[in-house]
Amino acid sequence: MIKTPMYTYLGTNGTITSFVHLEDIYYVLKYRLEAESNKFLTKDDKTYFKNITIPADELDE
Repeated sequence: MIKTPMYTYLGTNGTITSFVHLEDIYYVLKYRLEAESNKFLTKDDKTYFKNITIPADELDE
């Protein structure tokens, strides 16, 4: 599994999620999880994903 941090910033007219970290600006940390070649990610053994973005506090689940 490939784990990549992503940052969600709140603007005056919406939000933007980016791989770019901007210093001194409030953000919500998320992670993009990508399955390796010929593999899948699963949450409940019924639903399979090649990639998914989750909040950082759900990473250990």
